[in-house]
Amino acid sequence: MTGFERLIGELPDDHEHDVLLIAGSRPEVARLAPVATAIAQADRIRGLTVATGPDPMTIHDAFEELGVAPDITLLQHEPPGHTPAAIAASLMARLDALLVDQDPSAIMIHGGGMTAVVAAQVAFWRLIPVVHLQAGVATDDLLCPFPEEANRRIIGQLASLFLTAGGPTIASPLGPNVLQVGDTIGANRPPVDPRFADLVARVSRGTARLVVAGLDGPGSTEVVGDLPALLARDDDLEVVLFGDLCGSGPAEDLARHGRAVVVPHVELGDLVHLVVAAEVLISDDPELVRDSPGLGTPAVLVDGPHVPHPGDSIRSVPRRNVLDDVWRILDVDPRPVPSRHDGKEAQRAEAAVAWMFGLCPFPQVAPRSSDV
Repeated sequence: MTGFERLIGELPDDHEHDVLLIAGSRPEVARLAPVATAIAQADRIRGLTVATGPDPMTIHDAFEELGVAPDITLLQHEPPGHTPAAIAASLMARLDALLVDQDPSAIMIHGGGMTAVVAAQVAFWRLIPVVHLQAGVATDDLLCPFPEEANRRIIGQLASLFLTAGGPTIASPLGPNVLQVGDTIGANRPPVDPRFADLVARVSRGTARLVVAGLDGPGSTEVVGDLPALLARDDDLEVVLFGDLCGSGPAEDLARHGRAVVVPHVELGDLVHLVVAAEVLISDDPELVRDSPGLGTPAVLVDGPHVPHPGDSIRSVPRRNVLDDVWRILDVDPRPVPSRHDGKEAQRAEAAVAWMFGLCPFPQVAPRSSDV
């Protein structure tokens, strides 16, 4: 759908409650798409996915690539500016009008992006409950990361139900109505490419560390030529290189290495898993680099324009210095604890919303594997 006006009256309304799952970035889609699937499978409430944000068609495509058709694509009348104020202003009236026309029982948002905080604000004004997915991911510094930490604190004052990836639920600093569901990104389908599936499994077991490089511009050829040095330094490192430079001479040399995978293209579903598993992303694609911190991975932008903010985990580095910066990132915590997923995170999120609506006495889904 392109524009919410065309949606009205087209979908059967055979559920007492409906929830708008609102995404404004690809990391938000990666968390909300599996919840939409779980809602459809449980068939207790109606879930409608909303693609919006500064670039709604990119979000629309992301939903489709992750196997969930976007129900509503909230187009912008004109491209918004790049400042937080300009983005918020462009979203506020459109999201408010959407809530008036749809009159949902609740909305679900993820994290602390600008779309999330604006959606929470307009829903609060309309007395519509807000479900905050991956709430409680907080730091002690209001400016770190900027502006997501401040946005999360604002949402924390407006939300009715908090779904956390971890942490306490009883006596939580978030207040009442806190349920731990895990990170729903783990409920996405596993990588289709068996090489990537095996690699992600090795990272999860703690037997490998991963560097992902997406490089397209001819100026990044030097960076491709530096990648074998990473493999030579640490024997547990593995590299995935994708992009237009995969046919270059340095890429062909890298492809001969047993701990490197070189492919011209990676589907978004597989790429999400790879970036989540990686310790660092290297790319000359600013859009991909902007998505990386939302997936929990620091990123290095090669020769790109980037205005740093307080607490920013994106570094814009001249190509000749990329390898030094990647080594610094790898050396901060050479063996981090891998994320644990049991694949039921989205089911727990659906059960939590059903519980909020009184459709079940308590969300009872199989416990997380780390809890048994």
